[in-house]
Amino acid sequence: MHIVHHMAMSNLSDYLAKNGIKQRAFASEIGVDPSIVSRLARNEMTPSLQLAADIERATRGAVKAIGWVKKGRAGTAAVQRRAV
Repeated sequence: MHIVHHMAMSNLSDYLAKNGIKQRAFASEIGVDPSIVSRLARNEMTPSLQLAADIERATRGAVKAIGWVKKGRAGTAAVQRRAV
């Protein structure tokens, strides 16, 4: 179990660094290859919904699943529907 020192942490890289957790250890905890955690920490990929939920659980809510959702997509779709 990991102790979360900063509840306002918003991304995986910050969480791992501030809690002294190695990417390889975190990858093992959530059941993925370490290269996946590396890419996630560098924002080079977006996790599946299931993986995002696993990360939120493993970080005890410090890294929210909703934090991986790109902002503006739903708003853009709503504006396009009204304009048609």
